[in-house]
Amino acid sequence: MRDDGYDQTITAPRGTTGDDGFSGHPAPAYAAVSFDLFDTLLMRRTTTPDGVFERACHHAGADVARPGLVESFVQHRRAAEARARKRGRGGRTREVGIEDIYALFPKNLFGLSDRTVEDLVEAEFRAELDLCVIDPEVAWLYQEARESGARTGFVSDTYWSAARLALLLRHCRPGLAWDFLYASCEHGTGKSDRLFERVLAGEKIAPGALIHYGDHPVADGAAPQKLGIATRPWAQAAPGFAGVLQREAALFSQLVPAGATGSRLDQGFRTARRRAARSLFDRRPGYALGATVLGPVMAAFDRFVADRVETLEAKGGRVAVAFLARDGMLSHRLWRRLHPKRPAAYVEINRRTALLAGADGPKGFAPLLDPIDVIDHPATVAMLGLDAPVLRKFFGRKPGGRTDGAELAAALPRMLGRKVLAGLAETMRAGLLAHLRRSIPDYDACTDLVLVDLGYSASVQKGLRRALDLAGAGAGAGDRGPRLHGLYLLTRDAATDDLGPDTAEGFSSDLVIPPLAKEALLRNVAVLEQLCCAPTGSVRAYRHGEVLREPDLRDPAQLALAQAAQDGAVHFADTIGDFDGPGFDPFADLSVAAQWSAAILARLLLLPTDDELVLLGSTRHDVNLGTRNRVALADPDHAKPLAIARALPELVAMPVPPMWPAASLAGLSPLAGWLYAQSAAGNLPGDVLGDLPCGTITVTLLAGETTVPVEVTCLRTPTGDIRLRVPLPAARRIEGLALPIGRLAERALLRGVTIQEGETIAAAMASTAVRTLPPEAVHGLGIDLVDRLVRSTPDGKLLVVLPKTPGAPIAVATILLTPLDQRPLALSEG
Repeated sequence: MRDDGYDQTITAPRGTTGDDGFSGHPAPAYAAVSFDLFDTLLMRRTTTPDGVFERACHHAGADVARPGLVESFVQHRRAAEARARKRGRGGRTREVGIEDIYALFPKNLFGLSDRTVEDLVEAEFRAELDLCVIDPEVAWLYQEARESGARTGFVSDTYWSAARLALLLRHCRPGLAWDFLYASCEHGTGKSDRLFERVLAGEKIAPGALIHYGDHPVADGAAPQKLGIATRPWAQAAPGFAGVLQREAALFSQLVPAGATGSRLDQGFRTARRRAARSLFDRRPGYALGATVLGPVMAAFDRFVADRVETLEAKGGRVAVAFLARDGMLSHRLWRRLHPKRPAAYVEINRRTALLAGADGPKGFAPLLDPIDVIDHPATVAMLGLDAPVLRKFFGRKPGGRTDGAELAAALPRMLGRKVLAGLAETMRAGLLAHLRRSIPDYDACTDLVLVDLGYSASVQKGLRRALDLAGAGAGAGDRGPRLHGLYLLTRDAATDDLGPDTAEGFSSDLVIPPLAKEALLRNVAVLEQLCCAPTGSVRAYRHGEVLREPDLRDPAQLALAQAAQDGAVHFADTIGDFDGPGFDPFADLSVAAQWSAAILARLLLLPTDDELVLLGSTRHDVNLGTRNRVALADPDHAKPLAIARALPELVAMPVPPMWPAASLAGLSPLAGWLYAQSAAGNLPGDVLGDLPCGTITVTLLAGETTVPVEVTCLRTPTGDIRLRVPLPAARRIEGLALPIGRLAERALLRGVTIQEGETIAAAMASTAVRTLPPEAVHGLGIDLVDRLVRSTPDGKLLVVLPKTPGAPIAVATILLTPLDQRPLALSEG
């Protein structure tokens, strides 16, 4: 099939070298050049054909709002194609047309009894028209081939006829011309079989005169190469990235409510990411992560901010935009790149400076200090910027020299006096206002100030509001300064629900991702903060409007990693503009962009890959409240003893630090990481994934010459292990314990023995201070114990030598065993 349309001029997109054997216009290196269509010249705004089927369900007129219907439609469409292909002779698969497929589709199930096969075919073709766009790089190569004088065309494994393909090509690129077009369904054979033989015969081309471009290693590579045809691979992205997309799709269907009515149509969001992943020329660690994960999320957020700023400006007034340091650095970079004619400020205000600036208000220091669970004297001095003998005396009376933030906030006015505290707040407030005037042009004429940040509870915005209210007429426009409008990537919406005349909105609000799942993201959000952060220390104070910063405690390698990730994010934003197909805009519908951004972010935070664990796991989080604390993001060594001591539901609820608990568990095993992500979706049924009683056994406690028998419950874990917890009262001075392991299993693997301490048994079991006993503390009597492998007689015992003296009234020893003969059963009684 030949089409003699007119050729369009196509400019070379960024990243295209043109070094492909036919980039000049003299005599071509090959007489003919063929291209695969889908996933080569044509990219769909969905990662797999399933997205086309989902769109076809919409066009067919099915009730897509019914939960589960779209998923069932997609699965039946796949099954119909499989049945159609198996109808060949002897059950072998064969090439089929789209009509053959829909002839076997159960349309009545979906309320489509009045639709004909032709109607359903037309619905799917409309879906292809909606979703297909031209790959700009392949289009440039295609035109280079035509301008070189080579004959050009397309060879495709497809259920679409050549006539339909021609309509699709003209829709995506009006005027596109070709010399031949071969569709496998019209020839009854595919590229991996004999389709290229048909091409050579039909076009009278010698194998050595043809070069073929395509993405499939067999159909577009090995198969034509066997015939002597030259090939050039055109892969869409590295194989590992496909796994990332699969993880995201799984979490989308579980964490995002919109997944109940379809989980594949993302406006081309993932297609744009695949293309960005394909064109990575910067090999710095972190760059690929920025281009494929961080950049897409932050570019979508940028579009959200731009949309809301435009809406605000349309209401009148003088609007200024300010990105909050330090986590707003990447957002500010993207804004400057994508909106060069729309100025925006970068202001260095953090939670500490904003809340201190309003600390002489009615709420005092409570907003700053109440969220802090434990604080000591040095941290207090660093946060307040002052010290006094009364502070040292106050902490000297506290156990361990520590207290909680709420108690400290209540005591400060009494200890330091309201005059001292008012002076502290007034100094910070004056410096903050001077900084705003220095950073934001015509600040005093500004009626509306937009604050852009990663977000959460809008604490900086609330602190700034209190500071402006206390400043009164000196706060800027009006009698209390500009109205404040927070635009945040993630929000705790209950904390931003009532801000008076001010407003706050989250891109990933609780309507995009439910609050319990949101809390799981926020428990792991420190890794995102480090990637988006500026390469400077946090603001400590101001002098004449200039910023005085804390020392930056991060090492150079960590700063370089964040810089590379941010550069990759900018690369992604740049590549979006290369698409010139009809209607390609992955952020056109901001609600869809928000849903997929949430899924992408959830996948990074809750289900990191092994590559990301290696890349990011050693980074550290600096707590920017004036202190110099740095804590690990991920710490599998911290999680390992917890996995022995705790049941799975308690394990996944491990508190921070470490600041990235999902990575700590993923560092133990991929399954542990997956189960952590499932906990965010509420998918950990206790009957399956909790510890259940499976019997009892008598353990003997050894205290000098005295032995004390204790009946202990055996617990079956979700992985088929046996967990035993033995309480050890300090008053009994217990030196060891004997477990009759032969009654549990003749062969077993000893996973470990841990000790926890506390005031009560419950407190000990809840403690995260878990000690693992060394191998030399465990011995056998009547058993063979070699490298934790136990072979026991029926009377064999496992002897555990305990630490000399517990440091608390009660200790709990936990023993975890894996029976190697048969798993324990948790049977209901009665």
